[in-house]
Amino acid sequence: MIQVSPIRLWVMRAMYLVMAVGLGLTIWPLILNHDSDLPRMTGVVFALLGTIGLLALLGLRYPLQMIPLLLLELTWKLLWLVAFALPRWVDGTLDEGMRSSVFDTSLGIVLILVIPWRYVWANYVTRPGDPWNLRRSGLEGARARAAS
Repeated sequence: MIQVSPIRLWVMRAMYLVMAVGLGLTIWPLILNHDSDLPRMTGVVFALLGTIGLLALLGLRYPLQMIPLLLLELTWKLLWLVAFALPRWVDGTLDEGMRSSVFDTSLGIVLILVIPWRYVWANYVTRPGDPWNLRRSGLEGARARAAS
C-alpha cells in the first residue's frame, strides 16, 4: 500500500481548509441571502460550490478519503478553462469578468501539487474495483439475513 507522508497530509488539510473557508466566506452568504429571482443555473452553481465547501470540512479529518473532492475541484476547473475560457481567449472575446474568473479558476492549478498522485494511481486506477455481482460481494447473504 502506498503511504502518504504526514507533511503531505497536512498540506492536503490546509487545502481543504482553504476550500472550506474560501467557499464559506464567498458562496455561503450568497446562498443564505439570495434574491428570489436568482437565475436557475446561478442557484445551481451556488448550491454545488456550497456543498464542496461543506464536504471540504470532512477533508480536515479524512484527507485521503476525501481525495475525490480534490479531483472534482481540479477537474471542473480544468474543464472550464479548456472548454469555456480558452475558446473565448482564442477568438478575442474574453471580457473583463471572464478574465477575472480565469484568474480565480487558474489558482486551482495548485491542486496538481497537493494531490498525492501515486496514492491516487494505486487506489483509484490500478486497485480492483468493487464487485458488480451480489454473490461475489457477499451482499446477497447480508441482505437475506437482514430480510429475515
